[in-house]
Amino acid sequence: MNYFLIFATAFVIVSLITPSIRSLALRLYAIDKVNKRKIHSKVITKLGGLGIYLGFLGGLLCALILIPDFFRAYYLTMLGLLLSATLVLILGIYDDFQGSNALLKFIIQIIISLLIINSGFLLSGISIAGLFNIEFRIFSIPITIFWLVGLINAVNLIDGLDGLAAGLIGIASFFIFILALILKDNLSICVSLSLAGACFAFLKYNFHPAKIFMGDTGSLFLGLIVACLGIYKPSSRPDNPYFIPVIVLLFLPILDTAFAVIRRISRSKNIFSGDASHIHHFFLKKSFNQSQVAIGFYLVTFIFGIISLLIMLFSN
Repeated sequence: MNYFLIFATAFVIVSLITPSIRSLALRLYAIDKVNKRKIHSKVITKLGGLGIYLGFLGGLLCALILIPDFFRAYYLTMLGLLLSATLVLILGIYDDFQGSNALLKFIIQIIISLLIINSGFLLSGISIAGLFNIEFRIFSIPITIFWLVGLINAVNLIDGLDGLAAGLIGIASFFIFILALILKDNLSICVSLSLAGACFAFLKYNFHPAKIFMGDTGSLFLGLIVACLGIYKPSSRPDNPYFIPVIVLLFLPILDTAFAVIRRISRSKNIFSGDASHIHHFFLKKSFNQSQVAIGFYLVTFIFGIISLLIMLFSN
């Protein structure tokens, strides 16, 4: 029941507050204009990620009330996570209004990653199905930064279709919750449930035809939280048990980002430049509509979620 209430709190807050954020975005002229790279054909408000963030905080507050030992056991880790999440949210809000320089945004993400590492999130190595272990040692910090910045931007890039990023991260968060149940990891249980509730509620307004976009405000925030969940090491574990399962869960955005970087380098373009050649664009050009592409990606992610559970069970 406690777990359901955490999920429900995040869900209800996002459901209730998103219309107000949409009205605020209209007044502040926080809109996503139509251009040749955009799929939508009319002006749509941004800043929806602010509602996701508030719903996420509400879910964690509910966890604090229902599970008194939650923050007592994890307060330093949670403070670091929440501070980092707030900073990346501010970066996203600034980008939605002003459009920050891509290189500057990249540098700020690295600084935020260092803060996260200092909070206890570090990818020290990987264990694959218990068969062999790889320890990163002195490379742990640069590899962790690469993972965090890479996944933040992977979620940002996949957010090019109505409901796509919110749905994928919502499904991924649900499976991370199940993985955390298997490991009896209270921190990841509460964080993933809060994230899932916020994402699924946002779909009511973001699924095609979208009434509001999450913008960089939401995509950078979602990328950061799920990246942190992927490298969190419970105190009872010597390894990072979520890392391989989360790579499987987020295979689509990771693959899309890898293709984007390779594509831009091969065309002698700036890797930070935008284009309309992502995986979802490919299917749209094949005459699938936005709803069909989004649902197809949901189904693929759900299948990868089942695989991630099998990996976890086989590894333990």
